[in-house]
Amino acid sequence: MWKKSEVNNIKAIVYLPLKPEVAKRLNLPLKLPVLAEDLMLITDQNNIPLDVILRGLEEQYSLEKDNYWLSYLVYFYYEKFKQLLNAREYDGAGTYLQKAKELSYDYRYHFYNALLQTRLENYDIAEIEFKQALVLNPNFPLAHYELGNLLFSKQDYDEALEEYTKAYQLEPDFLLPLLRVGDIYVELSQLDDAELVYKTVIQRFTTTSKEGFQIEPLPEAYLRLGVVYNLRNQYAKAESTFKEGLKIEKRPEMLYNLAHTLTRLGKHFEAYNVLYELSKDVPTPEVLNEMGIMQRRLGLYDEAYETFERVKDDFPENFERIQFYVGKKNFEDEYPNEMKKAEAILEGIDFPFADELDTIIESTDGDGGVLIDKFVENTGISVESFDNLSPNSEYVPFIFSGMYIAGVDPIMMEKNATLITIATMGAGLSLACTTTFLRLYQYVLSGEYDVDHFLEETSGEIEELHFDFSKRLIALLEQPMDDFFYADCEAYDDLVINLIKAIAYQPSQDEIEQIEDQYLAKIVKFLVDIQNQLM
Repeated sequence: MWKKSEVNNIKAIVYLPLKPEVAKRLNLPLKLPVLAEDLMLITDQNNIPLDVILRGLEEQYSLEKDNYWLSYLVYFYYEKFKQLLNAREYDGAGTYLQKAKELSYDYRYHFYNALLQTRLENYDIAEIEFKQALVLNPNFPLAHYELGNLLFSKQDYDEALEEYTKAYQLEPDFLLPLLRVGDIYVELSQLDDAELVYKTVIQRFTTTSKEGFQIEPLPEAYLRLGVVYNLRNQYAKAESTFKEGLKIEKRPEMLYNLAHTLTRLGKHFEAYNVLYELSKDVPTPEVLNEMGIMQRRLGLYDEAYETFERVKDDFPENFERIQFYVGKKNFEDEYPNEMKKAEAILEGIDFPFADELDTIIESTDGDGGVLIDKFVENTGISVESFDNLSPNSEYVPFIFSGMYIAGVDPIMMEKNATLITIATMGAGLSLACTTTFLRLYQYVLSGEYDVDHFLEETSGEIEELHFDFSKRLIALLEQPMDDFFYADCEAYDDLVINLIKAIAYQPSQDEIEQIEDQYLAKIVKFLVDIQNQLM
C-alpha cells in the first residue's frame, strides 16, 4: 500500500507492517510509513534506522496533519535529539529540539533543552530549564533526577537530596536517584547512612523496569558499597562486595578497587593477577602504575621497569625509583646513605646465623645480590607463588642473612629480603613482616633510636601491604615494651612485633640472655651491639 504526496518532489510511501511486540518495543505504529526509496535500508525490523523512521513520519505528517502522526513524529524528533546529544553533535541536536518544539510545545522541550545546556556547560540556564519542565510537569521523575545531578555537581547537597527523593518517591522502580542519595552521604562523610542506602538499592533492584527507566544500577551499587567499606577499612567486607558485583558485570572500576582491597588484605598475588588482567583491556596510566607497584613489591623488577617506562610521563617518580632496582641508577649517586656510618661496624660484629649466611653467600652474585635459582638449588626449597597470611619464623635467618650480605646498600637489602621472602614463604603477611623487619634494621644502621618515630614513619608503608598488621604496629605506641622476654615468636608477625619492643626497651646483655625465643634473642643482640658501637 502506498501514497504519493502532492508536492513537486513526489515521494512514495510504503506502509511497513510490524509485529505487535516489535511495534510496542520500538514505540512505532503497527503500520510504519516508510519512503519507498528507504526500504532497502531496512534489513532488520528489530532495528530500523532512526533516520528512515523520521523521513517516513515527516512525509506522512505532511499528508495527514493529525495528532496520531504528530505524537510519533515529535517522539522521534526527541530520539534523534538524544542520539546527536550523545554523539556531542550539539548544533544538530539543537536543530531537532526546535523542530519538536515547533510541532508540540510541552515540558519535554524544557527538559531536553536543560540536558543540552548542561552539555554546553550553561549550568544556570540548565537549572532554570529543569525547573520550568517541573512547573509544567511536577510528576516527571527524570527531571527531578537530572536536576538533582546538576545541584550535586554544584555541591548543593540539600537541594539535590530533595530532588533525588522526589524522583524516587514518584517512581520507586527508578533506583538511580536512591543511588545518588548514597553518593551525597559519602560526600558528607556519613558512611553509615551511605551503606544503608546502597544496601537498599541492592535489595530493591528489579529487572522489570517501567517504560522510560531502562537502567541497571545494581553493579554501581556494589561498587559504591565496596568503596564505602574501603573508606572504613573494612576490607574483608569490601572484597566480598566487589566480588558479588563482578558476578553481574566485570566493570574496570570495580576490578581496580578490588585490587586495592586485596592489597590491604595482604593478598598481593591475587591483586597482581587482577591488575594484570585489567591492564590488558584498560591500559590506563593509573592501572599500569598500580601494576608496576605490585610487580616491584613482588620482586618482579624487570617487569616493573617495563611497566613504569610506559607511564613515566604520568608517574615520573616511580619510573625514577625503579631504575635503582634494575641497575640503571646507583642509589648513592643520587641520595645520601645514612647507613654508611655503620659499614665498618658491621664487619666487626659476628653475624648470629652463620650457617644460613654461608648458604646465602653461596647463592649470590659478585655484587651481593641473591640469585633465587641458586638459592633454591642450595636449599632444596620449593618456590610457589602464593599469599601467606599466617607465616612462621622458620626462614627468618635466611631473610636476615640476605639483608646482611648487602652491606649498607638499601636497594640490595630490599631486593634480597623480598626475593628470599617470596621464595621461602610467599607474599601476604610475610611480605609485610619482612618489610617492617628491613626498615627496623635500616633504622638501627642509620643510628636512629626513637622507636615511636620509627613506628609512625613505617606504618603507612605497611598499611599498603597488610592493614591489620599496620594496626598492630601503631598499637605498640600505647602498649608496654617490656613483655618480650617470654613471648612466643613462632609466628613471623609475633617475632617482628617483639623485636620492635626489644629495640625500644634496649635490654642489657644480661637481659638479652633471658629472652626465651632464640631467634629473637640473637637478632636483638646483633642490633643492640650495632647501636652500642654507633653510640
